[in-house]
Amino acid sequence: MLLKKELTDYNRYQAFAIHMAISLVIFFILLVCITQYWYPGILFDTGNGWKAIGMIVGIDLILGPLLTLIVFNPLKSSLKFDLAVIALVQTGALAYGAWTIHQTRPIALAFVNTSFMTIYANSELGKELDSSIKILKTNQLFYLFDEHSTEESLMVVQFKNYAVHADKALKIKSAYVTNDLNPSLLRVVVDPLITNTHYILIDKTSGQIKGFRKN
Repeated sequence: MLLKKELTDYNRYQAFAIHMAISLVIFFILLVCITQYWYPGILFDTGNGWKAIGMIVGIDLILGPLLTLIVFNPLKSSLKFDLAVIALVQTGALAYGAWTIHQTRPIALAFVNTSFMTIYANSELGKELDSSIKILKTNQLFYLFDEHSTEESLMVVQFKNYAVHADKALKIKSAYVTNDLNPSLLRVVVDPLITNTHYILIDKTSGQIKGFRKN
């Protein structure tokens, strides 16, 4: 049996395997949180969700189990203390990592002027938009400019449901690009965290968002 009564009954590799199994359970729970709640749908791509998953993998699946593999020795008198310290370090690092991911999560994809931008929860605009997104019940937004407004900054009240105004995006000819290989419309994602060119694929008839593309 893998599960034994005393720690001293395990060898280094059995301890590593048990630690890895526990870490995998925690990883899959956090994976569901990231993909389904914190980076849902297209926000996973535009908000660089893989970076968030990479952080969790590094802390949960590498840091903890690797420390156990290195430290575990059934002959050590301080074995329980060493494992407790490892558990404490991993739990603290994992809690901080999960909190950071949640605080910096993307909350909306908005079409502004001639391109899309990803709006993050920790930005000033994101904090102001949070309640509006809940009211609109969508994370895909369209910024409806007020020609009579003298405000230079983006106004929260001007963000509307993208699905309702998607056809307006089609009329802004300078906003999209086409090519022979892909005649569908591709709109640039404005995102300071992603240096490469990325696009939002939209329907060329309705303007509705269809997916995400990398250059």
